[in-house]
Amino acid sequence: MRTLKIDEIPEGGLDLEWEEDRVSLLAYLKGLSRIDFDFASSLHAEVKIRKTGTTLLLTGSVSTVLQLPCVRCLKEFSFPLSSTFDLLLQPVKESSEEEKELMEEDMESGFFEGGEIHLSEIACEQIFLEIPYQPVCNAECKGLCQNCGKDLNLSECQCNREEFASGFSALGKLKLDR
Repeated sequence: MRTLKIDEIPEGGLDLEWEEDRVSLLAYLKGLSRIDFDFASSLHAEVKIRKTGTTLLLTGSVSTVLQLPCVRCLKEFSFPLSSTFDLLLQPVKESSEEEKELMEEDMESGFFEGGEIHLSEIACEQIFLEIPYQPVCNAECKGLCQNCGKDLNLSECQCNREEFASGFSALGKLKLDR
């Protein structure tokens, strides 16, 4: 995983480009949380890092192809992902207080400590931000039959489909005087 020491960043800034292979990404992410996707290709990342005092400005992009499960039919599909980002990183402020109220400017930036930044971690965060909440293989996906579980994209099933009647359906019959 790619890590950069703050001392290695020259005054004029630094431009970096790197690849993260699928195996190392999955090993890294496995330790963080349960993931329900896979990488179909390596992750390509580019970042420009500029110093202003102790603050770092990162401007970059990430791209990869993910294998995601469709929420309708449960089949895996390829999802090309490309994202750009601007991130302001500030050093963690040392404080003797256990709890501290965050200021508004603290909410708009990230933090680093220990004199280094974890570029691979930042790249993975950008991937997480771009994964759709409910990934669908295509807009016309019919999904699975709720009774027998048959994939309706392949063929129709023989289940009796009764139309769902909402308790609010009677409101559609109301006529309002205007």
